[in-house]
Amino acid sequence: MTNKKSVLIVGGGIIGSMHAVQAIEAGFSVTHLERDVKPQSASIRNFGLIWVSGRLAGAELELALRARELWGKLGAVAKIGFRPNGSLTVAQTTEEFEVLQEAAAMPDAEARGFHLLTREETISLEPALAGHYRGALRCTTDAAVEPPLLLGGIREYLAKSPDYQWIPQTEIVDFSHNENGNHVTDFQGKRYSADYLAICAGAEHGKFVSEFLHSAPLRKVRLQMGATYALPVKINHSFADADSLRYYPAFKDLSLHRLGEQGEIATQYKMQLLAVQRLDGSITIGDTHEYQEPFTHEIHEAPYEHLRAVISNILGTEAPLIERRWDGVYSQSTSEDIYLRKEIAPGAVIVTGVGGRGNTLSPAVAEETVNSWRA
Repeated sequence: MTNKKSVLIVGGGIIGSMHAVQAIEAGFSVTHLERDVKPQSASIRNFGLIWVSGRLAGAELELALRARELWGKLGAVAKIGFRPNGSLTVAQTTEEFEVLQEAAAMPDAEARGFHLLTREETISLEPALAGHYRGALRCTTDAAVEPPLLLGGIREYLAKSPDYQWIPQTEIVDFSHNENGNHVTDFQGKRYSADYLAICAGAEHGKFVSEFLHSAPLRKVRLQMGATYALPVKINHSFADADSLRYYPAFKDLSLHRLGEQGEIATQYKMQLLAVQRLDGSITIGDTHEYQEPFTHEIHEAPYEHLRAVISNILGTEAPLIERRWDGVYSQSTSEDIYLRKEIAPGAVIVTGVGGRGNTLSPAVAEETVNSWRA
């Protein structure tokens, strides 16, 4: 380590890892602490989507566009499976297509990279999507990374710097601050100190951070997801169904009533289809939303049957069978703030609550934190 200003980062997920990237690139020395052998929570239990298309107009969209720029730069130097593949939101009915027409006419549609496509135009881009639908909304700013590669690829990139230290299997149990800086202590009593501290503990709202988060506007959200066996053809774009419009704030002012009521299963599990083909040919699919704690431990089959039916309709052939299933829990802000950044001492912050936007926004969220240290 050098005599540069120092940063402690607690949490090896995508928010913590992006804080490490931004801090190293800004000239800090970084000690990065993670409780597990390697991160295994929400950051690897997701789609790997960088989903600019659904972000709320204004500050959130601006943050997403900045994050997309930073993702592109990181993808050029780190082995994270980054690809600027864009997305297709598919309308299966005329009414859904009319809502997509409204989206394509939004004032910020050009900034998002929106283009309305007929079914024939969609198939010309993606011949594998040869099913029964009306058309699609393309978003050229959306992108994807590979969750199994992502965090390891970032650490491999960071390890090239002599100012980066990765310390796994280190669960932090206490925090303190004094005139010498910020300090955390692990379960074995070992103390780590730095000028600045970012606690990026994801959906962990308890333990040593509980005193700072007990009244914070946060909730946890549980999702069920899965992956199919490999599809023998390539689908470059990520894709979604029109139900996704119900869940993304970008579209809140559109005529969503034209979409009609969701089916019983989609309503029960608060579902949308999001899908992206992985580098191995499998398709990651989801997702459901569960908001009421305590969450069940069960993985339910009905959502996967629904998702396979929707995908089969878009493909025009039976979708591959599900090979594996999993769930995950993330932390979501319930206030009007995009996420929660709480200063708990001079130079020490907790950053969480980014919700389902975590993968998309993480580089820009981290940049905001690091810029506050440089101010």
